[in-house]
Amino acid sequence: MAKTHPNHHKPLQVGIVISDDKNTFLIKWLSFNKDFFMEKEGDIFQELNKSFLLNTVQVHRQNTIPSLVLLNSNYINEQ
Repeated sequence: MAKTHPNHHKPLQVGIVISDDKNTFLIKWLSFNKDFFMEKEGDIFQELNKSFLLNTVQVHRQNTIPSLVLLNSNYINEQ
């Protein structure tokens, strides 16, 4: 999975689907675009990036988010 920039369609975050059910799925973000988020030097920024950019998010299937794209075509959506 990737979250893309709405105007440039460049990946801002890349992650994997770690679980899913009939109504939702969980994405664990594994990396982010350091140029876009202007990563700073220092321990405090590394911890903030881990907490906010590399977290786990729940997405509801009924919520169509145009900025999410599927990177792996092997995923099967069994509704």
